[in-house]
Amino acid sequence: MENTYQNEYLKEAVLSYPPRHITIGVTSACNNRCLFCSYHGEDAKGKSNVYNLPFMLSMEDFKRIVDMAYTGKVGKVHVCGTGEPFLNPSILDMLDYVVERYGQVSFQSNFWKTLFDRKGYLDEIIKRADKISYIATDVCSSLEKEHNYIKQGSNYGELVEALEYISKRSNIKIMPFLILTRSNCRHFKGIIDEFLKRGIRNFQLNIGNLFSYDYSEFTSSENVYTSADTEITQMLLELVSYGKEKGITVTIPKPADITAKPCSVFWEKFQTWPVKGCPKERFGENMIPHACAAVVRGNLNSLGYIFDYDNIMDAWNSKKLVEIRSNLLKGIYPSEYCKNCYLCHLEETYYKRKVKAE
Repeated sequence: MENTYQNEYLKEAVLSYPPRHITIGVTSACNNRCLFCSYHGEDAKGKSNVYNLPFMLSMEDFKRIVDMAYTGKVGKVHVCGTGEPFLNPSILDMLDYVVERYGQVSFQSNFWKTLFDRKGYLDEIIKRADKISYIATDVCSSLEKEHNYIKQGSNYGELVEALEYISKRSNIKIMPFLILTRSNCRHFKGIIDEFLKRGIRNFQLNIGNLFSYDYSEFTSSENVYTSADTEITQMLLELVSYGKEKGITVTIPKPADITAKPCSVFWEKFQTWPVKGCPKERFGENMIPHACAAVVRGNLNSLGYIFDYDNIMDAWNSKKLVEIRSNLLKGIYPSEYCKNCYLCHLEETYYKRKVKAE
């Protein structure tokens, strides 16, 4: 499939391969109010199209989506949520069902200690260690105070303790994701030191640029990393080098103003998450590219509903998706908000204009 993807990406509007992966959202319930979160962050209220939309995916619908993905040859299934997926009471059955179909599963979690202690979820995860391809979680800084401020409701110490518990009892790969901004870029190296000190060794540090929703100081386009931030670039390169020295892979983003190709998401994946304007009873089957500004602030509230189709390929090559891909090849993005996204390659993007002006 990889060769097919490389051959077809940005060349065909109607694709000859299925999505490379699908993210299934299983609940909106969450204990955090992260600054960057368009679903639960306090600053998102009244401005975000996805704010505070309650849903809880049923096991029946979850299995139906997984079955469609499997029979349609989708490469991977990732279990996530617009909140904490382990707040769905069927979460273990859901993970097990993906394993039954695919042989393995990946998922996202905030590792909320109160919930995990009550349900014994850490031990349940360890029982499934050989079937879990990786676990994703957010880490925003090596400074506990800074991390806790950005991920409001989270506790850095408790998160690292949970990862340490898992790592000392299994070899599950941990994938910490760091949202890079101009305001939290100085304390990443300590994450590698902290993890290694605690015996967490099978991990990969993934750093991504900020989706600028522009409804707060933190999500502002002014807070996004660009090529003008030469000190940040140097710090990132040093972090990659330090990771190599310690045997840890560190992935870093390109500056927001350096994008050579159109947004690749519409050639790669989709997610099933709710957005304002969709019927409540269809929240769990609503398809979006990801939680980008076109969805959160723009009018791209749906790519259609997965259960309207008999198979994945019909959904993946729907009239709307084909139109979006065709337009992207012509330099036409689906929303004006795309111009404030680091995945946009047009010359009139906010970041390219900003760097030129500087």
